[in-house]
Amino acid sequence: MTHERDASWLDSRPSALPGDTELDAEQRLEYVDRIIGLEQQVRELQAAAILSPSETVAAERNLASIRGSATWRAGRAVMLPVRVLRYAKRRILR
Repeated sequence: MTHERDASWLDSRPSALPGDTELDAEQRLEYVDRIIGLEQQVRELQAAAILSPSETVAAERNLASIRGSATWRAGRAVMLPVRVLRYAKRRILR
């Protein structure tokens, strides 16, 4: 929200300008509106993230098959030194 308004639509009278109280009230309303919108987004994301039990089992089975593949195991072996260095870096910089 900008406190500077286009003067073309306002009267030149000082009483026509919004006061600090009105500007604060408007800002609070904007915050409330934003919070309501964010709460709705959270509800939508939570609803979308819930899997049915059969979907969960299928996803776990798919992940297990990926982790059991030769490509996964080879990638883990190749990246082992990188993972060790990251772990050591986190431990040292802690």
